[in-house]
Formats: sequence, C-alpha cells, structure tokens
Amino acid sequence: ARNAAREVDRPRLRRRIRPVLTAASAADDMSADIERIQTLVGWCVERGARGSGLTVAIEGANEGGRGLEATRDVAAGECVLATPLTLGIVDDEDGHPESARGVMRDAPWGVRLACRVLQETKLGEASEYAPYVATLPNRVATSPIHYDAQTIAEVQYPPAMSEIREMQDACRSWHEKLREKAPEALGDAFFDYEAFANAVGVVHSRTYGVAGDDASGEQSATVGYFRALLPLADMLNHGGDVVVGRERDQVTGATTDLQIRATDNIAWSVLGDDGVIHFAATRDLVDGEEALMSYGERSNDHFLIYYGFTPENNPHDDVVLFSNFEHAMVWHSVAHPELWEGDDGAIREKAANAAYDSVTKALEADGSPDAKLAAAEPRMKILSAGRVDARLLSAYASMFAGTEASGATDGPIQGDELKFAQADIAARCEQLLAGMPTTLADDVSALQTCTD
Repeated sequence: ARNAAREVDRPRLRRRIRPVLTAASAADDMSADIERIQTLVGWCVERGARGSGLTVAIEGANEGGRGLEATRDVAAGECVLATPLTLGIVDDEDGHPESARGVMRDAPWGVRLACRVLQETKLGEASEYAPYVATLPNRVATSPIHYDAQTIAEVQYPPAMSEIREMQDACRSWHEKLREKAPEALGDAFFDYEAFANAVGVVHSRTYGVAGDDASGEQSATVGYFRALLPLADMLNHGGDVVVGRERDQVTGATTDLQIRATDNIAWSVLGDDGVIHFAATRDLVDGEEALMSYGERSNDHFLIYYGFTPENNPHDDVVLFSNFEHAMVWHSVAHPELWEGDDGAIREKAANAAYDSVTKALEADGSPDAKLAAAEPRMKILSAGRVDARLLSAYASMFAGTEASGATDGPIQGDELKFAQADIAARCEQLLAGMPTTLADDVSALQTCTD
C-alpha cells in the first residue's frame, strides 16, 4: 500500500496562509488535518483509486476550505483521478439497517445520505469508511439549513426564502419521523437535531449525481442515476461559467451579445462498466493551478441553498417572475383588464394559451437538455442578460395579437406585440423590485462593507 500510495500525490500546504494565527493549537490542527488527508489517500489507493498530477491543497483557518491543485503541468485530456464507486458512500437502501429501510425509501436523498454519514460516524474506527468520514466537515456553516429567521429575511428573494423554509421544515420533520419510526438510522443524532441538520448540509454540498451508461453507451440521467459521496473527488471546488463582457444595443440598451468564459478545467465521466468514474483535464493546467469542476449551469439561489455560496458573474442565474403560467395570466388580467373583456378577451386568452402550448412543444422537440428542462419547469423566469422565458413572452405577445376581427390563434407575432409583451415583463420586474426591503444601491453598499 505504501508503494501504491506514491501514485497519488501527497497533500501539500498552500503558501497563502495569513500570518495571523501564531498559536500552537492552529499548527496542531493543520498537522492533524494533513495526517487525516494522507491516511485518506492511502486508503483510497488500497481500494483501487488511481491518479497523477493532483494534490490536496489545505488552506489555513482564515483562507477557506480544501481543494485540489496541479503538482505539475497537466495536458488536456489527461486522466488525473480514477475513482471506483466502491470508495463512496452511495445512496443505496442496503446501506441502512434493515429495520429502517422501509422508512428510508420514502425519505429525500439528502436525508438518506445524511443518515449513512451519521451511521458510519457512530461506528468510528470500525466503519469501513472511517478514513473518509474523518475528513468530512462536521458542518457547512454557510448552508441555509442553519439560517435563523432574520438571516432568511435578509435573503429578500421570495422564491429562495420559501425554499429555505421548506427545506428546514422538511429536515426537522424527517428528524422527528426517524426518531419515531427508525431511530437506528440516526446514529448518535437521536437527541441531537443539530447534528442531523449538520449532516444534511454536508451531503447537500458534496454529493455527486452519478449517471450510468444506457444500452447505447450514451450518458443517461434516467438509467442508473443515483447520488453518492466520492472521496477525494468531493474536494474539487466549483469552476463555472462567468460573464466576461457584453454588447448592448446603442438605442435600447438591451444586451445583444453576452461573452461567457468557462473557468472549470476538470470534467468527469459517467459510471462505466468497470464501476470507475474518471476525472480528466478539459484543458492544459500549469503546476500549482487549482483544479476546478463545474457543479452545473444553475441559478444563484440553487447554489446558495445546496452549496452554501453564490458564484460571481453567473450567466445562468435567473429570477422567478411567476409561479406558473396561470399565475402569469392572472397578473396580466389585473394589469390589462381591458384586454380580457368580452369576445375579444376570450379570443386573446385562447391565442395566449395556444402560443404557450406551441412553444412548450417546440422546446420538448428541441432535444437539448436545457430545452427539455425549460419545458418541464412550471415557473416563469427571466434569465441573465434580460432573456425571458420564451413561453411567457410568446403568450403575452399573443394577448395583444389576438383580435375578434382575425380570430387567429396561430398567426405571426409582429414587432409591436413583442414590445408590448416586453413592457409587461419589465413592469413585473419593477413590481418585484419595489417589494424588496432594500434598494440595489443599499445592497451594493452592504456588500462593499461586508467583512464576513
């Protein structure tokens, strides 16, 4: 095992630690962390992990968490880590005590994996995953699962606030349910809700969604899809797309082109027949460069709720304008009652519904994951750079195009109708902004003076 361990680089210390902590205890903590990581690397190698060109970079207490970085120049396409699934803690009901499996089957994946972590933690050194569990954080302090009422209020964005409250309520409800029906699933957290919530926050921030290959060998999110905690791989930090420039229409000010740059440099494969997930460089890395993997093209509130942070300049952020299409149409009827009256109103509503259905079908037929996701999303959103949900824009434009004279529900939408629809969407944005307790200037000022 000692010889094999040399195939995976040992952890080293980043030289960015502020000279603030001089206490011996800080050095002792750092030394203990390095020892735990070294033990983990050896354990992973013994169980079949292979890798070259990366090391675990351990930050100081004031510099953030761990990460992986290159120990030499790495060429694009080179495999830097191969992780057998057997290394990980997998969302599999067989991992739970038999008496708890019936209850766990109905639990959310975050609860199921949190319980696996708690069970392995209770086993201590007797756990087959002991070297891995020893390196997991006890708590993700920034996870909204820990937010109090004041902190939730400071989020200000109603959809995110609602989702945080729902997540907290579900977490507490499942703790109570497991205490009653499957206490053995909780490890040592039967009397300790905080420990249970800590575990849920940890697995939310570190879990991989693993997709197997379907019969054709193509990646599939529906064939063999499950969640897993993967040692070493879960130390890869996020490197997503960022906005690096934009062009605007000189007259309207609307964004006409958005320049986006990807910051990730590592990608991972689906689970192959050999039960191994491979991580390879997507471009050349230089010695000392941090290895980054994209956690997905997600909104800022998704990153906040599940990972406890929000990325900067995220081109995939969005804002929910309406909870669903019906909500959007009710709002429109209040904003423009004159368009909903009499026979003309019925024709306009029919035109809007037909436009919504037509665009939804077009998105479904597009075949791309993004289009299918948009078609399946009931909420109506505005995206970065002022892009609007095509279903909403088309429906609103049709409300101005449908007339008693033509009775057309499938005719072409002209420029004026689109302008009217865009004006309605702008009005909805202004309405939502007006409901915020602080202004944009207030928020920018708060961020500039924030020390946390």
